[in-house]
Amino acid sequence: MLDLGIAGKTAIITGGSRGIGRACAIALAEQGVNVCLTARRQNLLDETAQEIRSATGVKVLTVSADMTSTEDVQGMVAKTVSEFGGVDILVNNAASFAYGNALELGFEHWIEHFEVKAFGYLRCMHEVYPLMQKNHWGRIINVAGGAARSGGGPSGANNAAIINMTKAFALELAKDGITVNAIHPGGPADSDREPARIEWQAQQQGISVEEATARAARNIPPIGRRVVTADAANLALFLASKQAEMITGETLAIDAANGEFDRRVIY
Repeated sequence: MLDLGIAGKTAIITGGSRGIGRACAIALAEQGVNVCLTARRQNLLDETAQEIRSATGVKVLTVSADMTSTEDVQGMVAKTVSEFGGVDILVNNAASFAYGNALELGFEHWIEHFEVKAFGYLRCMHEVYPLMQKNHWGRIINVAGGAARSGGGPSGANNAAIINMTKAFALELAKDGITVNAIHPGGPADSDREPARIEWQAQQQGISVEEATARAARNIPPIGRRVVTADAANLALFLASKQAEMITGETLAIDAANGEFDRRVIY
């Protein structure tokens, strides 16, 4: 098996209780990485943590934290350092979701989107990079939805900001052996948010949920299947590895069709 060079390291995964965050946590744990899972709902964190412990035997810390709170983020990082001794990998994945177009959503939705995701990512990066600098090694991976390329109200603007921040931090931290990259997951078909997305699209198009579901099923990219959360996790795992040390400041899409199928997905 290829040695990724990350066994024994420590990762924080925000939004780690389900979806892409959960998939990333599992993938890292399978490589012997100790993980801190953080999200707002402790019951979901506990379920995911127990699943990972049982499957991999690695240490799993859970911290209920709100990414809009600097104090919560600082506490999350402090608990991780206390438990594992440091932070080597950060997967920023936490997000707020509000389905709607640019003119449909009020300012409060725009503000919430940015506070949780763009500013939440920023808070986390600011807290972990001094720890990574000490070891002259670190990996920061930001999950930024494809709406950054296609528009989509606060989600598009939010994710575009994350791409810009990713490049800025990559340039600043390269000298310290820290890579910073972003990934565009193409609306994973197995996400727990898929039903809500389908319902929103049905309302937008004036069709039934059944017809929207059927259209989604027919909307298969040329590679022959839709993206799933494990696809995003596999890319995150590679970007966290020693093999990816010369990749930084990049935004990589996972959509199997270079964006040629429906990107109206709020992620």
